[in-house]
Amino acid sequence: MRNMVLNNVRPFVDGKFGEPTKICLVDGKWADSAPEGTPEFDAKGALALPALFGLGLDFKEPLRDDIYTFKDGVSAMRRGGFFGGLYESSANPIDDSQKLTAMQQLASKSGLEFAFLGAFSMGYQCKDLAEMMELAQGGAVGFGDGNQDASRTRFLRLAMEYGSMTGKRFFFMPLDDSLRHHGLVHEGSYADTLGMKGIPRIAETISVFRILEMARFLKVPVHFKQVSCGETLRLIETARAQGVDVTCDVDIYHLLLDDSCLFDLDSHCNVLMPFRSADDREALWKGLESGTVNAISVNHDPVLRQDKEVNFEDAVPGAVSLEIALGAIWKPLSGRLGAARAVELLSTAPAQLAGVEPVSLRKGGQASLVLLDQDRPTKVVPAMFAGKTRNTPLLGKELPSSIVASYINGEWTEV
Repeated sequence: MRNMVLNNVRPFVDGKFGEPTKICLVDGKWADSAPEGTPEFDAKGALALPALFGLGLDFKEPLRDDIYTFKDGVSAMRRGGFFGGLYESSANPIDDSQKLTAMQQLASKSGLEFAFLGAFSMGYQCKDLAEMMELAQGGAVGFGDGNQDASRTRFLRLAMEYGSMTGKRFFFMPLDDSLRHHGLVHEGSYADTLGMKGIPRIAETISVFRILEMARFLKVPVHFKQVSCGETLRLIETARAQGVDVTCDVDIYHLLLDDSCLFDLDSHCNVLMPFRSADDREALWKGLESGTVNAISVNHDPVLRQDKEVNFEDAVPGAVSLEIALGAIWKPLSGRLGAARAVELLSTAPAQLAGVEPVSLRKGGQASLVLLDQDRPTKVVPAMFAGKTRNTPLLGKELPSSIVASYINGEWTEV
């Protein structure tokens, strides 16, 4: 459906939400009027936000399309109000130009804006360099580790030296496998009480320090995905003061949960990075307030039900979030940082990190938006999710807000 008239909607324009008004959506634009007979929708005072941009998308296809497909992911994005995302699959490394072209062709049919990270090593193995020059020329916006440990320091230097010729940013999930050592959760009192193997903070901070030193030495821009502890943010602040071009994100679940959730022994809380302490969670919020954290990510990582409906220790790590991210985070985020900063962290900044033009709402311009009833709670149920997966720590919980619908690149999706 390409045309829709929204009544009683509050659009986010010029940094704030306006009074309830009417918006005519025609062929993907905010028009002055709509053709006769255009369907109308009563938004009942819902907020109209610029559509979101997702960092950390993995749809598993083609190698693990038994888990999830690109079609599932696109459906989840429209349900959740995302106009695009940064794609990097742990199952499908984009380590040559043919794979990049194949993914770009698949994405081009979606009507959404995708950017792709190329792998800096073949198969994420940190043994052989990927053809980063060809990947950059083909449209890769940066180079990633596939959320695998890049702890071979000499190889890391070779990769970053080669990749520096492209001018692209390197993306890392900072987790030292040798220090993780089969750990499942944050190393702390809850892990001790439950008798679980812990992952110490230094598994993250030592990895961050090593990468920052390499970035400073080689003058290569870097980004840290899924930062989970306060010490990491202090390292990033210090490196920035020394002139290192470093950015970072935190994902929604680490802003909403800490390691106290482990007492439920819910395997959906088995994620990487692990949920840290309440103090770490507060440090992440303060990092958003100070600007140390550049964006909020979704890290949408589907896992089959049978791989979650097991003991915590045996569960495959990962969580999906696209369909529920906005409803879960909007109220605490906008309440603490304000609406303008919340929109920046969820939409504008993630797109800019991926080299994609952000969207905005203005009369006469392109209109990709998501409608949110911020005061209507909603329970997270399996029917909300695309595909066969539902692996979220919030399953069965109540979200403070509800997504009503989205209008993205001329397509109306009612939730």
